[in-house]
Amino acid sequence: MGVIQKQPAFDRVPALFIMVPILLNLKSNIELNMSTRLSTQANLGTFDHKKEKVAVMRSNMELLLLQSTIIGASVGLLSSVLSLIPSSGPTLGVWRFAEQSVLLLAAGLGCTLLGSAIIGVLICGTVSISHVLGIDPDNIGTPLASSFGDMSTLLILSLVSSVLITQISTLWPLLTVALALALMALLFRVVRSNEHMAHHVGEGWIPLLYAAATSSIAGIIVEKCADRYPALPALVPVMNGIGGNIGTVFASRLSTSLHRASRRNPHAFSASEHNLVMCILLFINLPVQLGFLAVHRVTDTQLQVTLGFVLVYVAATIIHGLAMLLLGRLACTFLWSKGYDPDDYVNPFITGTGDMLGT
Repeated sequence: MGVIQKQPAFDRVPALFIMVPILLNLKSNIELNMSTRLSTQANLGTFDHKKEKVAVMRSNMELLLLQSTIIGASVGLLSSVLSLIPSSGPTLGVWRFAEQSVLLLAAGLGCTLLGSAIIGVLICGTVSISHVLGIDPDNIGTPLASSFGDMSTLLILSLVSSVLITQISTLWPLLTVALALALMALLFRVVRSNEHMAHHVGEGWIPLLYAAATSSIAGIIVEKCADRYPALPALVPVMNGIGGNIGTVFASRLSTSLHRASRRNPHAFSASEHNLVMCILLFINLPVQLGFLAVHRVTDTQLQVTLGFVLVYVAATIIHGLAMLLLGRLACTFLWSKGYDPDDYVNPFITGTGDMLGT
């Protein structure tokens, strides 16, 4: 982000900074949801048949691209509105504001479409290969989607905005918006016509909004505390990210188990097996966190790593990781009992709560 913020597009259109955290959160969560859905289908045996596998991957890609266009347009509009809040910078004229708004819409739509297409293909490939190799995709899909999703979103947003800023006074940004909205309308018709995916169009949006709101609040907290605790901005994303990853992995496995049990599948996990998985994930969290702390200490000489600091950090990561695991377990069980599919709802609750709690 430190390199990207120096791009000319971010200098000329500061409202792009408003877009980044919300876009990262919402886009990451719809990709996590897709990974969880595909992992569940793979574990239920759908991927054993090539025709069914291709149909499931195609329909999930269509849904992901539809959701990404909705998010891109929404975030672009929201960023335009928020840019009207008075600041120390120069006031925009009507025409300049219109140009900026169209660019924000085009950047949001272009970034989400390209980014979700790339990550969607990566998820499909990962789940498919994992299934062929006999590896549980629940353990791989969600961390991969989370890790590569944020990095690719920042890079693509930088590239798209850098291209569009050179054409800001032409019709190209407006044409980009028009084409993306036309694609959204087409995808909406395609997804709605699929009896297996139609219900997903209106599901899962409340958790996504919750995740965006809580993550934004967490970002504000970090910004306010950065002067007093200079190392905080570097430590918080890693602690929150790893804790969120183990929570989403566990939730993905739970969702698969609940779907299996509903079909009287003999491979459904027992409560004791879930407890064992929780313990394993919690212990995996510790060496990864400590490894990051060691690397960060070597690369950042300003970080004072004392025994007391290490103990506090370890305690915080354990509490955070355990909270994410318990939240995943309670949320999956509760949502399933109310007739909701955890694959569409749980991940945003975990990531949003994890960002707020960890911070």
